[in-house]
Amino acid sequence: MFSSIPQTQLGPVMKLSLQGSLLLLSLAAGSLLAADEPAEPDAPADVKQDADKDKDAADKGFQLTEKWTVLVAPNRRAPGQKPLPKKVPLENCAELRFTGPNPGHPFVIGDYIEDGKFAFVDGALMLVEGKNAAVAMPTADQFELEGVMEQVEFGGWFMLVGWDEGRGYLISNATMKESGSPWFVTEMRGGTAIPEATQQLLKYEWKKSQPFRVSVVNKQFTLEVDQVKVINALPIDNYAPGRVILGVYDTRYGPKKLRIHSLRMRAVVPEAEAEKAQ
Repeated sequence: MFSSIPQTQLGPVMKLSLQGSLLLLSLAAGSLLAADEPAEPDAPADVKQDADKDKDAADKGFQLTEKWTVLVAPNRRAPGQKPLPKKVPLENCAELRFTGPNPGHPFVIGDYIEDGKFAFVDGALMLVEGKNAAVAMPTADQFELEGVMEQVEFGGWFMLVGWDEGRGYLISNATMKESGSPWFVTEMRGGTAIPEATQQLLKYEWKKSQPFRVSVVNKQFTLEVDQVKVINALPIDNYAPGRVILGVYDTRYGPKKLRIHSLRMRAVVPEAEAEKAQ
């Protein structure tokens, strides 16, 4: 089915215990604005103007640091649907368009045009409108992203790292009824996949709710799901700083049903990462 895309085996699937903190994120998340936090009362006009200026400054350049930034606070179960909080650096991508490695294929991502949005439903981040939608996280160079995400049934989802004016790396995955759940890593340039820079990786199906960790360090991409390194230090040689984006895309079975229960992100300094590994 995927003979047109070169296949690269990454070796045996390795197991690694994730840090206990992956399941229980920092209690400091409770002090941040959460999706179910009650609305604030109206403020005087001058206070509102100051708040608008602060928001404009934050929108123009949120700086990721080595401290964890909570994007989706854990243990929030407010009933009903709520929009993304304004004070958290997480936003729907309004006009995201690109062409993945296999246009026209019923499952592998191809021509992507955003037509939907994410919101919080009962405390979890998920698709609430359309079939192609994504949320943008802060701009990052080297970073770690971790949380708990639930995946069920079939369909497609993706992540973009180093995304900046159509260039970056696309990590995509589709779960099918008969052909398993293959993964693809694609270099993007000009908003289009570079055919010779697409790799099909080992199959791995993400089942139900799992803790996960993504990292880009020293131009290598790693994805750990529970105790499995699905993608282990895969070289992405032309990586450069850019936005980190997570989304879903339409397939013959529709988009993948994701529910993100917690999510946090931080910048990584290579020297600190090396010391931690020793």
